[in-house]
Parts: sequence; structure tokens; C-alpha cells
Amino acid sequence: MTIMLQNQKIKTTWAIDPVHTRIRFDAKYLMLSAVSGWFREVEGTVQAAGDDFNDSEIRLTIYANSLFTGIDERDDHLRSPDFFDAKKYPTIRFHSTAVSIDGDDLKIAGILSIRDIMQEIIVTAKYLGNVPDPMGNTKAGFEMDTIFDRKDFNITWNQFFDKQGILISDQVKLHADVQLLKLS
Repeated sequence: MTIMLQNQKIKTTWAIDPVHTRIRFDAKYLMLSAVSGWFREVEGTVQAAGDDFNDSEIRLTIYANSLFTGIDERDDHLRSPDFFDAKKYPTIRFHSTAVSIDGDDLKIAGILSIRDIMQEIIVTAKYLGNVPDPMGNTKAGFEMDTIFDRKDFNITWNQFFDKQGILISDQVKLHADVQLLKLS
């Protein structure tokens, strides 16, 4: 239930459930197939004024060192200064600047910060609903997608071969399965 107080809605606080949230990235390798990985450590909150999550405030922190692709050598390279430089820049951050309903989806505008470089991005989110979990907590689910250019964050490492080939695409697709836990 949302209560009005001096013409302002009291916002409900939700926490990102790190156990049931997965943030995956994909980049083309040899421009033929995707190399995928995900981040195993994330945290954040959502402040929502209503049950539809329109006009929410979102804050997300991703720990760069938690990157995992299943190949240790590739993971170490992605954590290195060639890519995320996880020692110097341990977190990737996102905060929303606007959240609105766009048809059946939510359109989330916000600032993504990688390597302390901030860029505005747009994320499309599909709200999957909310349900009580077996312990009586209220959970909400979302599927989220965006595409960005890694060069915008000064992640420029690549290898070139032959006349037309590059090793890794500049475009990165991000997909997140997010589960929220209602706190108040």
C-alpha cells in the first residue's frame, strides 16, 4: 500500500537479491559467435513509488573482480588493465536518472560508470510481477537488456588479423535477470 504524505508518495524500498540475480554480458568473438560471462557479485536498491515501478530510483553496484566466463586465463585478462582494470576500478556502477513505462516494458535511463567513465545508457526492462517466496518475503522479477559500445568506457584492447578480422566486437550486450526483495 502506498500512502500519500504532503503530496509525496512514500517509496517502497527493494534490495537486489544477489543470489537470484544474474548479470550477463556477450561480445562477438571473431565476429562469428558470442563470448559470454557474468558477474557473480552485485548489490543495489530500488526505491519505488508504486507497484508498477514507474518513476523508480535504481542504484546498482557490480564488483568487477567477480567476473566469470569459465576460463581462468580469459577471466584474468578481462580483469586486467586491458579491459576492466579491476584492481584500480573495483566497481561498476549504475544509477537511474528516469524510469518510465513504455508499452509493456519499463524504459530505464541512467548513468553507467565503468573505469570511472560515466555514460548515459537506456535499459529496457520487462516486469515479470511479484510473488511471496516460501519464507513469506515479497519478491519482484525483471528481465533487462541493453547494448553499449565498450570503447565509450576506454576499453579498447583488441587484436586485428588478416584484412577484415577483429578478435572482439566493440558492442557489448548486457542481459540481467533481476530479483528484488521487498524491504519496506
